[in-house]
Amino acid sequence: MTHTNAVIIDLAALRSNLLAVRGLVGPSRRILACVKANAYGHDLVKCSRAAVEAGAAALGIARLGEAVALRDAGVEAPLVLLGPESLAATEELLALDVEILVDSLPRLDAVVEAAKHRERRAAVHLALDVGMGRFEASPSEAEQIIDRILREKVVQWVGVMTHFPVADTDPDRTREQWGRFDRITTEWRQRGIPVPMRHAANSAAILTLPECHAEMVRPGLMLYGIKPCDGTAGPLLRPVLRWTTHVAALHWHDQGASVGYGGTFVAPRRTLVATLPVGYGDGMPWIAGNRGWVLVRDRRSPVIGRVSMDQITVDVTDVPNVALGDEVVIIGEQGGERITVEEWAAWTGTISYEVTTRLLPRAARVGING
Repeated sequence: MTHTNAVIIDLAALRSNLLAVRGLVGPSRRILACVKANAYGHDLVKCSRAAVEAGAAALGIARLGEAVALRDAGVEAPLVLLGPESLAATEELLALDVEILVDSLPRLDAVVEAAKHRERRAAVHLALDVGMGRFEASPSEAEQIIDRILREKVVQWVGVMTHFPVADTDPDRTREQWGRFDRITTEWRQRGIPVPMRHAANSAAILTLPECHAEMVRPGLMLYGIKPCDGTAGPLLRPVLRWTTHVAALHWHDQGASVGYGGTFVAPRRTLVATLPVGYGDGMPWIAGNRGWVLVRDRRSPVIGRVSMDQITVDVTDVPNVALGDEVVIIGEQGGERITVEEWAAWTGTISYEVTTRLLPRAARVGING
């Protein structure tokens, strides 16, 4: 099948990035590869398989549907639910052998009830809040949850986690939060509470704060070759995603002519305009109109006019020999020139996570080096 728009996923690059994580955290720590949100917009199943092949001990998901898709695809690796799902989904999650994050007694009650109904033991991770203020339990709530976990034969406590809100921007505050998490869990152990595996470090903490690595780490963005914070040295990460389309139409417009909805671009000269069959219906940010850039015949060419549902327009006046059907690169490399996810985030006033996760299914995922 010929794809009008293709998101090309380099699975060898993803495996290389996971091995880079291994090099940072050492041979004994477990790696939980975050593949939630369609592997950050890449491809849930393809990336999960590649991560497991490269040594990931578990996969991090956020929705019941992600667990269903992975199990239906034959992925047997441990799955850890890293956020709150509907309590009504608990029994289905257990049926799929998903390890569930618990943050409250009502959520634990749902796990216990489902486990008894299923006549199976449920694996749970305790979520402890040391500064995120979003989903985890406070230290006092956590002790109530632990007491209940240890009394329930149908529940196996396999992990305790926290999440860092500013590891990419404020390492000092993150160290303080890690110190709080470490003190609390160490105190529990000193009191005879059998604290299991701990995990806290996201990509930024993996790269910059080795003291936070604990027994397991949770790389996300860095697995896909995207830097989670500026000024990070670390290992060489290989971009996994390349987004391409093609020149679908070419037309000259006289000086003073407007292009696209709202007439937001007016040609300052006689301008050759290429129309590309990609728009916000594919995940191109609407705000990218008159802001973004693409590669055409190895040259950066500006997006002009508003982004439509199915098309964008690009000024290719200065691109020699441009022709219908020419490959256009939205993200990735062409002829030694590269446009990065980070650049798109800067052009559109967002974060790199959103740039990739907003890519919609109409942009076909094509795996290479699988």
